[in-house]
Amino acid sequence: MGEQLIEAVEKAIDQLVADFQRNPDRSWNERDMHWSLFYYLKREEVIEEVCVTQLIRAEFPTLNKFDGARGHYDLVVLDYESYNSPDVQAMKAETSWNEFLPKIKITIATEVKLWQVRFQHERADKIINWDIRKLAENPNVLNAYFLNFVQLGFTKQEMKSWYSMLRGLLMTQKRSWPDLKILCVPSDKTIQPDPSQNWLSL
Repeated sequence: MGEQLIEAVEKAIDQLVADFQRNPDRSWNERDMHWSLFYYLKREEVIEEVCVTQLIRAEFPTLNKFDGARGHYDLVVLDYESYNSPDVQAMKAETSWNEFLPKIKITIATEVKLWQVRFQHERADKIINWDIRKLAENPNVLNAYFLNFVQLGFTKQEMKSWYSMLRGLLMTQKRSWPDLKILCVPSDKTIQPDPSQNWLSL
């Protein structure tokens, strides 16, 4: 079932990519993209049959803490067996995360980043490192996706240069975490004409 879920998630991501490049101004913020991803996930038959709505969660907390606090994933698909185990199902709504999270596996964890002109680009390295740590340094995550959508005015050379810099930062992370699936999609298709190049590979 894990492979079917991965295929379903990647089909949903493909739809998100197509939407973004067809109409990049449609997404005003990352939350718009979260809703679209959830919508496409729910349309996938395997998600509908096996992952009922309670298994698809937004803002789900990380198992590990960073600097004393938990992070949160934008969207996850929880592991069916661990979520439905007697121990977990017996827990109350007020059960602490310290007790709940070690018993849960996450089949899919996603972080979505929308890079825009008004975004603080100078903080890109710090922002990327934070999301990578959440995805890569949590042992209960089985499959991790870092989805970057670049919504810039590519008629300006400075924006093309910034996009190249961003890809470089992401590629550095990919070398450190080869199992992490990293997407980098420009709003202008002509910047990255081969769709397969949107997924960074070593």
